[in-house]
Amino acid sequence: MAILYVFLFIFIFLSKSHRINSSTCKLNFSQFPYEAQSECFDIAANSVPSSVTKACCSSALQSLFKAMAIEANHSGSIFLELAEAKDCSNTFQNLHQSSNLAKCELQDLISSSTAELCSSTIDAIISFLGIERYNAFRSNCTNLYANNYSDETCFNCVMSYRQSLQALRKGDSSNGNRCNEALLVSLASSDVDSQNWVQGTFSCLWNEIEFSWPTQTHGIVKENLLDSKALLATVIVAAVLVILAPLLYILTRKQIQYASEKDLKNLSVVVFKKEPEDEAKRPLNCSDLYIFSPDEMAKATDSFNNSNLIGEGILGKMYVGIMPSGMKAAIKRLNEGIELHNFIDEICRKAKIRHPNLVSTVGCCDSGDECLVYEYCVNGDLSSWLLGDKRTVILTWERRMQIFIGIARGLWFLHTNPLEKIVHGDIKLANILLTEKLEPKISDPILSNYKLKKTERMETTANDVFNFGVVLLQLLTGRKPESLVKEARNAMMKGGSTSAMADPCLNGAYIVTEFQNVLSIAVQCTTPNEQERPNMEEVLQKLEETQILSLNFKSNCKNF
Repeated sequence: MAILYVFLFIFIFLSKSHRINSSTCKLNFSQFPYEAQSECFDIAANSVPSSVTKACCSSALQSLFKAMAIEANHSGSIFLELAEAKDCSNTFQNLHQSSNLAKCELQDLISSSTAELCSSTIDAIISFLGIERYNAFRSNCTNLYANNYSDETCFNCVMSYRQSLQALRKGDSSNGNRCNEALLVSLASSDVDSQNWVQGTFSCLWNEIEFSWPTQTHGIVKENLLDSKALLATVIVAAVLVILAPLLYILTRKQIQYASEKDLKNLSVVVFKKEPEDEAKRPLNCSDLYIFSPDEMAKATDSFNNSNLIGEGILGKMYVGIMPSGMKAAIKRLNEGIELHNFIDEICRKAKIRHPNLVSTVGCCDSGDECLVYEYCVNGDLSSWLLGDKRTVILTWERRMQIFIGIARGLWFLHTNPLEKIVHGDIKLANILLTEKLEPKISDPILSNYKLKKTERMETTANDVFNFGVVLLQLLTGRKPESLVKEARNAMMKGGSTSAMADPCLNGAYIVTEFQNVLSIAVQCTTPNEQERPNMEEVLQKLEETQILSLNFKSNCKNF
């Protein structure tokens, strides 16, 4: 009986010592104050549903993590020592006594005492990711500085966050916990002086953090545990287990000793035998892509419902989908017989190529319904804008000039980027997509390269330049490509009418000199002799010079 009293004394002592205030909290709760909603008041009441409890705990914890981001900016450490975590949790709760947050167990979620912690310092995260990947991650989230950032901005940041998270877990050999929180705090801490940055970062990425909150019943039981008979029962059970443990150990050890050698041999065969087909079916391993599950693909597209179908090509049908983060994405469901493992290396290489005028490859699903997931461009492709039956909105000349230059920049980057020089092979209106702000993005060239493998046709950068010239002509004229090249050459070389070629939808609202310069560039791009065609760097330079000359002319006219 004396042993039971000893157990009881130790249990009560540890529970009380947990509440000791060490007064070591260094967190600043004033810069991003916690504002509890009305439903969070009196959260201890029995009538409060668990969903409200979780929401209030999550809101409070977010405020704590913002304070931790400020501290991480100064000290480089992300999580707190256990004593400081307890004190900061108590300090935070004392500041908000009207909201009973004790059952949230906040100190456990901000402490570095968690077993196999992923990364406890910002330097460790950067070391695991590499400085280039870390900077790319922050760059993809830069637009969160804006007060009202777009869904597309958050989507890009979420995708980059998930890719960095995969790389972080891969780089950390301990397969540690709390990587999600560590990466978020690290990102937010990079500019704690900007309120918009910290608020935008947490607003966009907080849903990526998942916590197991205590239920209401669990919290009530825990608070009253010391005053109930359950404590005595717990101690008795513990004592019985202490007595039975040696006996269970002896019995288990004997069973292991008498295990059949034959069974062990069979086990080793099962573990170490690897068939060639198993190797061929291995999961896609590419740190620059997020790997989605078949269930995520089905939920995102409502089981590939036709109402979400937005296009169809050589590889398969394209659907718009809502990803787990709530952001939209373009999901290509590969046709039967086309398998991702046939061009995995190409997909991984393309995923590394990032540019504002290139559609990003976000991820893929390599089991069940095999899919490729791309950045979603809400305004569709240029073909529908220029050649569609219902052209309710007309692209202005100024907008077309920006599109000319945007496409040229993306194509130039593909041809000259330091990671790998890429020939797109299928530049056309249908493969130029427009964002919410009507900025052009060249769609992923994987489709075209797959087509080339089928036809065994070799494409070159000169072919891309020719196709770009045709796109220029279509943007100038609003017409299909048939006979355009010949007509444009006649107009330039034989003194034909250039104004007659202008898209009638412009109603003459364009700058003649700009139009003629762009037409001249298009003719140079489509010259029959490949050697006489300019490269994309030269094309881009000429287009930008045309725009600059026009802007200077307008400025001088205003001054005059």
